[in-house]
Amino acid sequence: MFSQPSWKFHLFFCTGNKCLGKGSEDLKLLAQNKLSQTTHAGDLLITKSGCLDLCDYGPIALLYPEGKWFSSMDEKSTSAMIDQILTGQDVLPRNIIYQIPGKDGLNKNGV
Repeated sequence: MFSQPSWKFHLFFCTGNKCLGKGSEDLKLLAQNKLSQTTHAGDLLITKSGCLDLCDYGPIALLYPEGKWFSSMDEKSTSAMIDQILTGQDVLPRNIIYQIPGKDGLNKNGV
């Protein structure tokens, strides 16, 4: 029988060829390592995705259920992203490249 996952958030890192060439796999590993050092590791699932077709803006990350797509990710923004997700802050507003309509504001209370 399927049991409901406990994650409150799902963070994807694009691992298409161009994003990989810009370090997206290392950013995913950095995020996973940072998360593992917190008491909230069960609240956030971090995985990779295939190409998200925004190659010129990568590395790209997506956060759900917020429906936010983030561009130009680097080590500093990845580290800040994890902190902001776990503390209920507005996540990287300067990096948002796309917001799925109707998904704004789901992370106001943190974890």
